[in-house]
Amino acid sequence: MKLLSVGLTGATDEIRVKLQKDCVALAQEGFQVAIDETSKGNYTFLGCNVVDGELSFRSYERIKQLLKDYVAQIVSELIVADEEKNIIRKIINQNYHYFNEEERTAVYENTLKALNGNKTNVIDFCLVDRRKQILSRLTDYLDHHHELVVEGFINFRLKDYREELVHLVDDVVEDFMMELEYKEFIRVLRYFVDIQEPQADEVHIVIDPEGVFKIIDTAGNSIHNQYLESYISQSADEINYGDLLVTALITLAPQEIVLHGCDPQKTQDTVEIIKNIFEGRVTICKGCSLCRPYVLGNITPDN
Repeated sequence: MKLLSVGLTGATDEIRVKLQKDCVALAQEGFQVAIDETSKGNYTFLGCNVVDGELSFRSYERIKQLLKDYVAQIVSELIVADEEKNIIRKIINQNYHYFNEEERTAVYENTLKALNGNKTNVIDFCLVDRRKQILSRLTDYLDHHHELVVEGFINFRLKDYREELVHLVDDVVEDFMMELEYKEFIRVLRYFVDIQEPQADEVHIVIDPEGVFKIIDTAGNSIHNQYLESYISQSADEINYGDLLVTALITLAPQEIVLHGCDPQKTQDTVEIIKNIFEGRVTICKGCSLCRPYVLGNITPDN
């Protein structure tokens, strides 16, 4: 007597083994469950059949419920572990077909990282929640159907789940494009620095806890910059000190830069930009006699 069947388009060995393992408990109760395999078009169906034991109505319902639970658990794991990746690939290929192969691969890998918890805005779409959502839909479906075609179930019963993946891919692409724009921005600035004649061999940047900075030479004397001077008259609230510092350094194009008093929580973005533009020229000071007086006090650009 056939109780359930599952239709798949890919390899069936792993699913068959898991079903047979789960059916061992039924065999211990005297009910032998056999898994047969039939092909229909592009699908391979694994059928769960009771071949031994007399079935009362109560036994039939109990075995069917157990098999339904087994199948729902196995298929939910299959969808999350394997089919989810195929869905993501299809979404990328359909919606971003104009990306080259390298770009599509990067988006795919970044999407998988996001699903594994490396992106804060997908907390509500974490692995546990996805599995619960799919398991619930499968259980509900199998309450009313004896045949499950996995591909059709995904396409028609998990539309909202697929939409969540579409939104996630879109977010990843947006981040990816911003990263490409940032890299291009850094590349242009790096080129501009490279073709300039250095205005100083070595400069020291002292940054206070508020992000206000001072540019000094190796003797501790202030280095004045025409670009900086034009902004001195502005209100402190109007000045973006990070952008101002980067611009000043680009005009100076020093061979060596030493950063002092950097607060990782407040200056990390600015420091990273400087390190990227002046690749190989930047040193982070951990504390010295030159920077300590400035770090302890407040710095203003015109001191």
